[in-house]
Amino acid sequence: MSFRTVVITKESKLSLRMNHLVVKSDTLAQIPIGEISCLIIENPNIIITGHLMNALTENKIMTIICGKNHLPQTFLQAVYGHHRQSRLIEQQFGWQKNYKERLWQLIIQKKIANQKQLLNHYYRQLNLTIFDEYIDDTELGDYSNREGHAAKVYFNLFFSNEITRDTEHAKNAALDYGYQILMAIFARTIVSKGYLTEIGIKHRNEFNLYNLASDLMEVMRPLIDSTVLKVIDDQFEKEEKRKIANVLNQKVVINNKMYYLVNAIEIYVESVFKYLSTGNEKYIKFPSWKY
Repeated sequence: MSFRTVVITKESKLSLRMNHLVVKSDTLAQIPIGEISCLIIENPNIIITGHLMNALTENKIMTIICGKNHLPQTFLQAVYGHHRQSRLIEQQFGWQKNYKERLWQLIIQKKIANQKQLLNHYYRQLNLTIFDEYIDDTELGDYSNREGHAAKVYFNLFFSNEITRDTEHAKNAALDYGYQILMAIFARTIVSKGYLTEIGIKHRNEFNLYNLASDLMEVMRPLIDSTVLKVIDDQFEKEEKRKIANVLNQKVVINNKMYYLVNAIEIYVESVFKYLSTGNEKYIKFPSWKY
């Protein structure tokens, strides 16, 4: 089982040799491909061979390339993720509206519950009953936008009313960084299951290549939020990025067992696709965790 997150920060040449990732810069390092779950390339001044790129996608290694702002910008994915991809995509276009609306209701209820859990852990003195009301009032498809109302209250409390989600601040930069990593995990997993990331159940932005990933990752955002609260103060530099990326090594509970985050997301995504194909809610397995 893959478990290592590899971060490239220096100008390097990346290649493949004997099924190992070879990193040549000031020094030479070799890492077995089978041990890597995520490769983050922070320094865009790298040379990477085609053999390695193919090996990364064949082994379903999440590969993220950061841009000039040092935030994740490019995901490396296979063109074909599954041998039955055409059939599965046809099924995706046929997912029933009521199944999708019910799934979105469950996702938002779970997301709000996870937000409440985080606030309850870090700010024990707060009265959080309003989050229970948001959960109870979430309708099919969340057409009354309980998610948006909950998010406004949540981030005001999260930031202690000192800044907003739009403020240029280290915590916001860290949130964006963590969310992009989470997005990459979901996008890679969706493609590996044979589905399109562009076709979401709620997100329908024509400029978003990752609508479905945006949908399914909502329940996991508070996990990134918690990491930001623990490790970010007033700066977001190299060391802080390592700590945010380390969330990939965290274990969560799914189906009554402990799994590394990447493996838990795979189980969760697979369970969602089974539900959308059958309408049987018993298939849905949400990850959970404690702080």
